[in-house]
Amino acid sequence: MLNEGYSIFYSTVDGLSKFDLVLLVKSETKPVNEVTTAVTDYADTLKATLDRVARDYPAVNIKLDPLPVIEQRTRGAMTNDRLLSFAPVVGLTGESFDRRMLQALEGTLNNLRFMAKALADEEPEPSLKQIATTAHSRLEQLYQRVLAMLDEKYFINTGERKAAIAAP
Repeated sequence: MLNEGYSIFYSTVDGLSKFDLVLLVKSETKPVNEVTTAVTDYADTLKATLDRVARDYPAVNIKLDPLPVIEQRTRGAMTNDRLLSFAPVVGLTGESFDRRMLQALEGTLNNLRFMAKALADEEPEPSLKQIATTAHSRLEQLYQRVLAMLDEKYFINTGERKAAIAAP
């Protein structure tokens, strides 16, 4: 169970570490660039930590592909759709680009912060539990930063944000 969790966690962190590549071909506002860079820098650091864990702890396998085929295809289609929306010339620009980037970061960070917590809760090895706990804390901070940017720019207050999320 833990190896499946670590593998999915690693794969998601790896994908998150590449979000800043979008900014090489399409750069919009400075605040979105800064938060994207902060997120991808941490994702790079976390990925390196997980690589080291896999080397130092032979029982930890981060290379499994535990997702069912239909889930793999679903995630692949979602990634392709997101990449198309970020594409130069034909993709989103301006505020639409910024909002989509922040939403993509928010969704991925939300998933990862809960996954890190679940790994920490299940991990019996104290040093690995600490790595997962630290990851949870840092991912939570980044998530809150992205969420604050979304709230400030696209939602008047958190009550309206909650209503917008709950609306069908």
